[in-house]
Amino acid sequence: MMGSGAFLLRLESAWMEIRENFGRSSLQTLGIVLGVASVLGGFSITDSFRKRSETLYVKLGGLDKLNVQPNNIGNNGTPTALQNANLGLRHQDMDDGRGLDSAQVEGVSVQRNARARVRSAFTDQERRVQGINGDYLAIEGYDIAQGRGFSQSDIGSAAAVAVLGSEAFQTFFPSGGGLGAIIRVGDVPVTVVGVLSQRVFRFRDTPGMGNMFHRKNRLIAVPSTLVQQRMQGDNYQRVDRLTFRIPKVDTIETFAKSLTSVLKMNHRLQDDFRLDDVAARERKRRDTGDAYDIIFMLSGVLALLGGGIVNVNIQLASLKERVREVGVKMAIGAAGTEIFKEFMTEALLLTALGSIVGLGVGVAFSWFITHYIGVPLGMELGSFLWAFALAIAFGFLFALVPAWKASRLSPMEALRYE
Repeated sequence: MMGSGAFLLRLESAWMEIRENFGRSSLQTLGIVLGVASVLGGFSITDSFRKRSETLYVKLGGLDKLNVQPNNIGNNGTPTALQNANLGLRHQDMDDGRGLDSAQVEGVSVQRNARARVRSAFTDQERRVQGINGDYLAIEGYDIAQGRGFSQSDIGSAAAVAVLGSEAFQTFFPSGGGLGAIIRVGDVPVTVVGVLSQRVFRFRDTPGMGNMFHRKNRLIAVPSTLVQQRMQGDNYQRVDRLTFRIPKVDTIETFAKSLTSVLKMNHRLQDDFRLDDVAARERKRRDTGDAYDIIFMLSGVLALLGGGIVNVNIQLASLKERVREVGVKMAIGAAGTEIFKEFMTEALLLTALGSIVGLGVGVAFSWFITHYIGVPLGMELGSFLWAFALAIAFGFLFALVPAWKASRLSPMEALRYE
């Protein structure tokens, strides 16, 4: 209790000193305010972009995906004889990949692209058509608004059915009522069995910023087997992309190594394919964000360093004005350690007050910048803690010298000081 009472007395004395010398105290806290605002503002801006990117990946279907695509270019940009002889990615690769660990692989999507003339009673356009399997819509983040997706029976029998994205449905059936209608995809009449929900995402909420999912809403999907067999006459069931969904993201790297071995065996030991680990790509993006965090933190540290040097000079100058005050306290029994604690308490109180103001300035600065560029503000508790901790650390370190000098004053010399 006695220790607590002494601390409260020191705190009250420090507050009175700050109030009586408000101008000097304001100058001392200026560097702290700028440093804390710089650290918090920098962290918050990168936090905002990071959260926006995470939202984008969620809308794209998540991070738990491993994509496999053809890589047709060989050494020096020329395909080798073996690569030319290979058949590329096929349904066999999907089946062999799923068989590596059926419990680990939640789903596999197939994509086979084609260009075709698409005709309805209202519109006649050249369009990209995607042959897909039953897992594709869920893995890529699509939702069914009307009707249904493709069943295993549709895929196995190469059924003449189609699922349309919201933009494609509106284009080919502007008056509605397209579910169950017939459209021609190339020379094949197909029945529309499903319509997808509109997908909208704008990374920045600024005027003129387009919908990043505009192309995804143009989707015209048919069974992959329909494209392979009836539109392209491909008996080898080749595909343009395979996507494996693996819920345990930390096992994707191990699965990718096993999959690479299987694919090399299927492709005559040729690297005519490439793997894209979506989670690894996101980790690289996070590493880039962490690098920016370090840069912003260093800029804040430099501001705190500059402010700390100014604080030391001001505190040393103020010590000369308070020499007699220190001498009187020592003369009536105050120990050097008590004088040291008093000066440190005042310095840390100033630092805490400056940090609080700096946090407020940092929040305002972050909101202004993110609002200006059109990204929703996202702030994490860790950013506040880092900014506050750095300020307290620098405030403590730079207060040591003036507090130590004050505690070492001789009472007799202090009382005679003019």
